[in-house]
Amino acid sequence: MRTAAWGPFLAVAFVLALACPSAAPAHDAPQELAGFRLGTDVKDYPGKIEMTAADIDLDRQYLSTRAMKPVAGFRSGYVTSGSCAQPGRIARIKMNYDDGSMAFYEKLLAAMKQRYGEPQQWRGNPFGTLRIWKWSIKDAELGDISVILQRYSGEDDSFTKGNSIRIAANGLLDEEAACWRKKHPEEKITKPAPPAKPLDLEYFLPK
Repeated sequence: MRTAAWGPFLAVAFVLALACPSAAPAHDAPQELAGFRLGTDVKDYPGKIEMTAADIDLDRQYLSTRAMKPVAGFRSGYVTSGSCAQPGRIARIKMNYDDGSMAFYEKLLAAMKQRYGEPQQWRGNPFGTLRIWKWSIKDAELGDISVILQRYSGEDDSFTKGNSIRIAANGLLDEEAACWRKKHPEEKITKPAPPAKPLDLEYFLPK
């Protein structure tokens, strides 16, 4: 009789527990990686960033990417900063781990899930050589923060081999893009003239 009497109350408590936000993993959006922080200036890290050489993305000339000097636990790292709205402001950080093993990747993935919950997007390939999980986390200060955990074990040089992680403040990236468009309203990418006749398949194949 007592069990039957408490039945409805137990059912309600169970539903409330499932709905309670504290039941899911909760953590502040990440702003820092390997001692570098989003929104800060590259000049805030004297002796830690290669300031003399910066790579400019031809498709996104409002961004500059610089390599980091050696950081313990990582074989390489890069910071991407703006060059228009706030030149030098770090908007993206990418680090490549020393440990490129699958076992370490699985440990990282488990820890990330525990901290930030299940990722929102999968970008891997069906062959298993590329494994990419992405989280999108809101931050009160920087807005949407994207976090990407990646592992690559193939032979394509366009991907970084081993294990890597990247955090980016998408709002800062958007600010730099908007600033560039405002300053260069007429600038467009020059495209070749269309061919006089349709190109056959042979034209597109390596010889």
